[in-house]
Amino acid sequence: MIKKLSFLLFVVGASVFAQQKKSNSFSWDQMRYGGRLSLELSSDVTSFTIAPAAIYQFNPKIAAGATISFGYADFKNLDSHLYNYGASILGIYTPIRQIQLSAELEQVFVNQRYDRFFEDYNYNYQALFLGAGYVIGNVAIGLRYDVLYNEDKNLYASPYAPYIQVFF
Repeated sequence: MIKKLSFLLFVVGASVFAQQKKSNSFSWDQMRYGGRLSLELSSDVTSFTIAPAAIYQFNPKIAAGATISFGYADFKNLDSHLYNYGASILGIYTPIRQIQLSAELEQVFVNQRYDRFFEDYNYNYQALFLGAGYVIGNVAIGLRYDVLYNEDKNLYASPYAPYIQVFF
C-alpha cells in the first residue's frame, strides 16, 4: 500500500510539472523557506516537532518541496520517551487565498527508550498526512491527518496533528 501511495504522489507531482507553462528555467525567486511547528498534548503523551522546509512555488496555487524534521515525545504511562528525525516530500494546493490543502509523505527514524526496563528500540515510521489550514499572510494554521496511522508504533499521540506553518 505504501508503494501505491508513493507512486500516486509521484504521478500527481509529475502531472503538476507537465501542466506548467514552459519557462526559461528554474527561478530562485519562486523558492520559499520556512517550516512547521507541531505540538500534541494528551493525558498520556506530550510531543513536539520542528520541521524546517523549502518549497518551490510553481504558481499562486501550487507548491511542492521537502522538509526535514526533528521531534521528541514523552509517554507518561509507559515511562518512555523517544527522539525522532526524518524527511518528507510536501505538496501544497491553495484553491483560494485563505485555504491551504496539503499532502505530505514522511519517513521518520525513531529511537525510543523505556526507562523502567533500560531498553532501547529503534524503528522507522512512515506517515502520509493530508491537511487543511487557514492562511493569514505567510502563516497557515491547520490540522493534518495521518492516513497510515499505526497505533502499535504510536509515534504520535493520535492520527490528528494540529500545526502552524510559516513560509517566506
